[in-house]
Amino acid sequence: MELEGTTLGHYLLQRRLARGGMSEVYLAYDQSAQRTVAIKVVNRYRDDHMQRIQNEVKVLGMLSHPHILPALDYGEEGPWCYFVMPYAEQGALRERLVNGPLTQEEAGTILEQVASALQYLHSHGILHRDIKPANILFAHKLHVYLTDFGLAGKMDGGNDLTPAGCIIGTPEYMAPEMAEEPTSISSDIYSLGIVLYQMLTGRVPFKARTPLAVCWKHIQEQPACPSLLNPTISWPIEQVILCALEKDPRRRFPTVQAMVQVYNQAASQYNQTLRIAAPTIRLLKVRTQPGQSLRRRMPILPSMPHRTMHLAGSILIAALLFLVLPLSLGFFLSGNGLQTQALTVSGASIVFAQAHNKPHNTAPHVVQPTPSTQASASGYSSPQSNEQGSERGHGQGSGRGHGHRHRHGHRHNSVSTAKERRTFTP
Repeated sequence: MELEGTTLGHYLLQRRLARGGMSEVYLAYDQSAQRTVAIKVVNRYRDDHMQRIQNEVKVLGMLSHPHILPALDYGEEGPWCYFVMPYAEQGALRERLVNGPLTQEEAGTILEQVASALQYLHSHGILHRDIKPANILFAHKLHVYLTDFGLAGKMDGGNDLTPAGCIIGTPEYMAPEMAEEPTSISSDIYSLGIVLYQMLTGRVPFKARTPLAVCWKHIQEQPACPSLLNPTISWPIEQVILCALEKDPRRRFPTVQAMVQVYNQAASQYNQTLRIAAPTIRLLKVRTQPGQSLRRRMPILPSMPHRTMHLAGSILIAALLFLVLPLSLGFFLSGNGLQTQALTVSGASIVFAQAHNKPHNTAPHVVQPTPSTQASASGYSSPQSNEQGSERGHGQGSGRGHGHRHRHGHRHNSVSTAKERRTFTP
């Protein structure tokens, strides 16, 4: 039906806002009260549709709650039956979830308000039976309404407009027991759990090509863990969602209020875990006169004496480094020199003497190598061989003159062959 531009009573229908299985909702202007409203319209000649809208108006007439969208007016004109309600300018939760999942805090705020409305309904013996994001409207950013009570019914089954053997509702949000058993408070809790799942993950847990296949998944399959779809969901929050989606109604929360309390406790634990103490920063506005130093007005800036002390300390440290490093380097080098000299002295006596000899003008004498000379030539002679070589050198110097004495008192044999000279050269 296309009713844009038409008038029902004193309401001018401007444009269509939504379309459902039984009705359409239009944005209208109340010419009497001069305000914008929303009007739900159904065909009067459809008896089942007519009964549904009349039942909704009756239920809303018994209820008054800040989070239940009220009925402002009811009327019939021509082939149309309608009732008027306030216009929620911010749209439905369904449109908001198109942009992605909500935070745990945002979802908790919406959950608490919708649960408050449901708890009020249940306390009056009424079940909603069609909880979904399309039926949760935003009056403004933080205030929501629960709407669309066309499928609402009493808990005792009285005044139930659903024919026997028929299932009425939205398959993606229907509890599994609704296929065989009458609806109950647990059925509304399950539907609210699906909404919470969707608010935090951005999708419903079960999808299929046909409504019957979706209902079958509710009965047979377990939902995917919400944290797999959104890693920011904490473990306690995930347990709240999964508890609301238990297949057995007896294992769910007993009331929607209990569900909200557990959710708030889980969210508070998560917030305490993430709470980090941050330093407090205060900004001071300082006014200075032209030519006046800012340091005189702000004592928090370091003064000049402090800078002088820091400079003096730096100079002292640098002076210590210049003194300590050369001394350490000198000790290190002198230690290496002493070690080298000790190694030279501890070797053969002929090696040490050769390092101090000066060239001689006398011709070398040919001397037959003795055992002591052979031992000394190796550079690794024993103390006994060194002693024998030294005594023989002194004896020859006083006798035949084959040796010669240096001014430092030691006497050494001359080397006759070039091969031995090369061997003894240090």
